[in-house]
Amino acid sequence: MTKLTKFIAGFGGIFLLVGCAAKDPRDTGVEYAPQMYHAIPLEPYSQMDYYPYTPDGKHLIAPVAGTVARGKADYVYPFPNTNEGYEEAGKKLKNPLPRTPENIAEGKRLYGLYCIHCHGEKGDGQGTIVQAGKFPPPPSYYGPQLKDLPEGKMFHTITYGKNLMGSHASQLTPEERWKVILYVQELRAAGLAEVEKAAKDQKPVETTQKNTNPKKPS
Repeated sequence: MTKLTKFIAGFGGIFLLVGCAAKDPRDTGVEYAPQMYHAIPLEPYSQMDYYPYTPDGKHLIAPVAGTVARGKADYVYPFPNTNEGYEEAGKKLKNPLPRTPENIAEGKRLYGLYCIHCHGEKGDGQGTIVQAGKFPPPPSYYGPQLKDLPEGKMFHTITYGKNLMGSHASQLTPEERWKVILYVQELRAAGLAEVEKAAKDQKPVETTQKNTNPKKPS
């Protein structure tokens, strides 16, 4: 080994030792090919500054319109997120699940997870976040707006969301949505019965008044 080779090897060793040393223990120092072990986070459908894998510069191609994801072919919701779709769902969509104690109990459990904070324990729109003043109360299930709401419209609303209520399609499967609706119908029936009972318990109001100053016969 020549003196020059020894010098280069020694200098290279010192350079590597100095380069890898760091005052901050979290500093990795000089790294060889860092891109091999430091993952680059990508936003598949939005990031456009890394490499144009697709014609529009995104990393993944969005699903083709009208296609169904693998494993989801057993259920395709036929009604669009429009007023027309909402009305059509109300006319044509019916709950395929039987009204069994088991289905209602599961609907109650799911209601407690996803609905009670807004719609309230009794379905009167007085949930905890409403009482805290965070949001305006949603309509009562047994109020004039919803007491005659078809179950198809309920399903449509859970699927797409409506007004301040967002979609719950990612949280609840179609079967779970129907179970929640079974329980909502129980709450509505109980509320309507309570309203009817309260109306019957009220005393009738007198509609005639006594004549306190009758005319004397002439």
